[in-house]
Amino acid sequence: MQSTTNFFPTQPNTAPSSLVIKDEAEACAAVLLACRRADEINGAGGNAAFFSTLKNRNVFIGYDPQALIETAGRYFEAAGSSAALIDAAMGAIREQTRLPLFYHCLDVILADGVVTPEEHKVFQYLTGRFKVDEEVAFNAMEVLVVKNQL
Repeated sequence: MQSTTNFFPTQPNTAPSSLVIKDEAEACAAVLLACRRADEINGAGGNAAFFSTLKNRNVFIGYDPQALIETAGRYFEAAGSSAALIDAAMGAIREQTRLPLFYHCLDVILADGVVTPEEHKVFQYLTGRFKVDEEVAFNAMEVLVVKNQL
């Protein structure tokens, strides 16, 4: 899987993306892919966390993980950036799904046990878009960084 460190493109498209994702499982997979693509350290840990989430979480029951990855990849290409992909997916993600998805996103981007500057930007963006309380978000980051150092 190719990684990009350009979460926020320096030259965004002149027109905002008209991409809207309507299926919640596809939207969640797209957000996870956006986080995976934004990870600066494209190691096996991030891929393992990404694939494990798609295979084992309730929101993805009944979906083929490989088909979700391919669909999310097409959405990423249409959106043009990780931030735009997250924005396109937000409308399909129920309120009660956002916090668990936020934790899984952090697990994917922090799988290497290191918080890089780009990962910190992603963390801040997700915290705002998912409307996660800052204290909850920072506690989650702290726990996942330590967990992933093993």
